[in-house]
Amino acid sequence: MQKAVEGPNCTDPAICKGDCCSIEIGVPKAFAKILIKKNLAKPSDFIRDNVFSFKLRFEPNTGKCFLFNEQLNGCSIHYSGLKPPQCWIYPTGFSQDTKKEISCKKIKGWRIVSPRKAKKAEKLFSKYLKYCKKEARKELENIEHRIGKLENSESKRIYKSLQQELMRFPPSQIAGFRDGWSSFNLLLAEGYSLQLKKICESYHSSCPILHDNFLKCAHVCLKVSTVILNILFQNLRDFISKEGIPPSGEYPFYLLFKYVNMKNKKE
Repeated sequence: MQKAVEGPNCTDPAICKGDCCSIEIGVPKAFAKILIKKNLAKPSDFIRDNVFSFKLRFEPNTGKCFLFNEQLNGCSIHYSGLKPPQCWIYPTGFSQDTKKEISCKKIKGWRIVSPRKAKKAEKLFSKYLKYCKKEARKELENIEHRIGKLENSESKRIYKSLQQELMRFPPSQIAGFRDGWSSFNLLLAEGYSLQLKKICESYHSSCPILHDNFLKCAHVCLKVSTVILNILFQNLRDFISKEGIPPSGEYPFYLLFKYVNMKNKKE
């Protein structure tokens, strides 16, 4: 596509400041592994996706892909040969009229100058998408390796690790779980969360600080952490089979609890 397209110099700050780098891009794990191996990224730069295996992390301060470089005013891996295929396609697509000027969010001036090369790229992209979908299904099946069933030893290890992590934090700071690169971890709240208070009220109502001082509770107790993890381990696979993977691989408590309540009512 690089040889099939002509257009403005996107790295000119007078033209653009990386607006297209604010578009979320999904990638397969195989692609992510290459970037990690070449020290162009780290595992935490990839977020679980509900279409591809992962999507590229956004920088919270800029709202742009982590690969955007302010000094370059563009993608830090543009010349590496490893730029995601979707980025090469934007904004022309594969089959626009060669005489038609194409515009992005900021400016006009792009056009396909070699339809033959664009068509060749389209065929390669089609193969890429098929691979991505196949890999994404495999990653979904491999969720057992990240959380699994409580009967196997690896799941017991993950359970124990998550429980230790849970008990490090106040209940008001935890909003749910996140499916990460190779394991599940905590989804911390932005500010305070009262989602765990319902679990505390249902399963540990005798707690002396529950009703008046919930926000001052120093850490999740063993009893409540056991209830939460049992809910996760016993319902996650069924949840995914019916609801799919949530955006960003995040499983907030309110979604899990809502699902469990509906499931219990049906039963």
